[in-house]
Amino acid sequence: MEKTSSNQIDKSYEKLLPKEEVFIPTYSCFYKIHSVNKAESSAKASLGDISKYGTRIICEERISGETILGSVLDMSIFTDVLQYNRKLSGVIRWEKRSEKGWEYGIQFDEPIHLDLFRAIHDSLTGIKVRVESGEPKTPHQKALSIVFQTKEKIQSIQPLLSQLESSLNDHEYAVGYNLKEEIYKSVFLLLSPIYNFLKEKTNELYHELDPTEINYNFSYLREELQCYLFLDPFVKRATTKPLGYAGDFEMMDAIYRDTNEGTNLLGKSLHKCTLNLKSAQAVFHRQNFFYRTILDRLKKKEDRLCVLSVACGPAREMVTLINDADQSTLDKLTIYLLDQDPRAITEAKHGIRIALLKNRKQVDFHCLNVEIARFAANPGKFVQHTGIDMIYSAGLFDYIKMKTAQKICTHLYSILNPTGEIFLGNFSNASDEIGIMEVMDWSLIYRSDSELLKFADTIQGPKTTGIIDDVLPQKFFYLLKSADSKN
Repeated sequence: MEKTSSNQIDKSYEKLLPKEEVFIPTYSCFYKIHSVNKAESSAKASLGDISKYGTRIICEERISGETILGSVLDMSIFTDVLQYNRKLSGVIRWEKRSEKGWEYGIQFDEPIHLDLFRAIHDSLTGIKVRVESGEPKTPHQKALSIVFQTKEKIQSIQPLLSQLESSLNDHEYAVGYNLKEEIYKSVFLLLSPIYNFLKEKTNELYHELDPTEINYNFSYLREELQCYLFLDPFVKRATTKPLGYAGDFEMMDAIYRDTNEGTNLLGKSLHKCTLNLKSAQAVFHRQNFFYRTILDRLKKKEDRLCVLSVACGPAREMVTLINDADQSTLDKLTIYLLDQDPRAITEAKHGIRIALLKNRKQVDFHCLNVEIARFAANPGKFVQHTGIDMIYSAGLFDYIKMKTAQKICTHLYSILNPTGEIFLGNFSNASDEIGIMEVMDWSLIYRSDSELLKFADTIQGPKTTGIIDDVLPQKFFYLLKSADSKN
C-alpha cells in the first residue's frame, strides 16, 4: 500500500491549465468576446500552446474591456489551408504582459477534437505542398533501390508465410503454445537479414543525403513500404502518432512487454525485428540504468532520498525497485513522477500500486499530471519538497532543442539539494539506426558528448558535469550540484 495518494496540482489552479500540451505551428485566430459587463469586442491573435481543454493566445495589444477576466468568447482558427469556422466557446481565465504583447489563458467550455484538427491540417498541408511544388522530385537512386530490393525480398516469402500461418490455423487444436513460440522465433530469425538490410541501407542513405532531401526521400520510403511495415503495430503507432508524437508511453510499454504482436505472422516477425533494434533495447536499458542508480543512492544514503522523474512514462523502473528492494530501503524513499500525458500517469500509478499490493510494501509516491513546459517554468510550485536528491529523465531530451533543454536544466537545478544530481538520457549521434528510425518517422535529436555538456551552460552555481556512455547507442548527461567531483 502507498503512504500518500497521488499529489495532483491545486484544484483552483488546475482549471487554468490545459491537461495535455501539444506543440503546433502558430495559427491565426479571430475572437468575438462577450465581457462580463455585457460589452462586446473582437480581437485577432495568434495561438500559442493548445490542448483539447484550453489554449493560450497572444495579442499585440491588450483586449479592450474593463473586466476582461471571466469574459466568454467565441473563436475561429485560421491557417494557410484551413478555416475552422465552428465556434469554440471558452472563458478567459488569466492575462499577463509578455515580450510578445499580451497573453490570455482560455479554458474551453467543452473539450475540442484537437487530434482531428491536427490530422486534417497536416493532410491539407501535405496536399498544398505537393500541388504547389515545381518540377516533380525524383527519389534518390539509393532510396529507389532500397524500396525495390526490400519489396522483392518480402514478396518472395510472403506466400510461404501465408501458407505457414494457414497451417497453424488449420491445426490450432494440435499446435501448443511452445510450438507457436518456436515458430515465431524461427520466422523472426529468417526475416532478420531483410530487416538488417533495410536498417543498414537507410542509415547509409541518411548520411549521404543533403539535409534538405532527407524528409522527401524518407517519406517516399515510408509510403512505399507502409503496406508491410504497418503490419507491425509499433511502427504504425510511431508513424501515425495518435497522441501527436512518437515515443509515447504505449510504445515504451510495448518495448517492456516484448510480446508477439502484429496483424499476421509477417507482422509479428517484423514487430520482433523492431524490438530487437539497439534503439529499442536502449529504451529498455534506461529503465535498468535508473533502477540501479536509485538503488545505489538508497544504499549509500542514511537519511531520506527524494527522487523526481520528469516525463516518467509508465515508470517501470519504480515497479522493479518495489519488487526487489526490501521495506527498510523503501522507507527512505520519496518518489515524484511527472508526465503531461494523463494516460502515462494512470499507467505508472496502476503499476506501482499493483507492485505494492503484491509485495505488501509501502512507499511514499506522488503522481503529477502537469505539462512539462508549465512545470519547468516553476517546478517548485508542483513539487512540495525543500530539496530533491536526484532528478532524472529517460527520453524527454531526445525531442527538445538546445535552448529549451538548457532552460529546463536551469530550473531543475534550482530545486536540487546542495549535493543533488541530475541524469538525462539522450540518443547518441553515433547511432547506426538513425535511418530506420526515420523510416518509422520517429525523429530524435541525436547528440555528441560536447552537445550534451552544453545542457549546463546557462546554469549559474557550483556544478560538476559529465557524460556516462552506454554500450547501446545512447548516453547519459550527468550533473552534480557541487564543484567537488569527489561527491
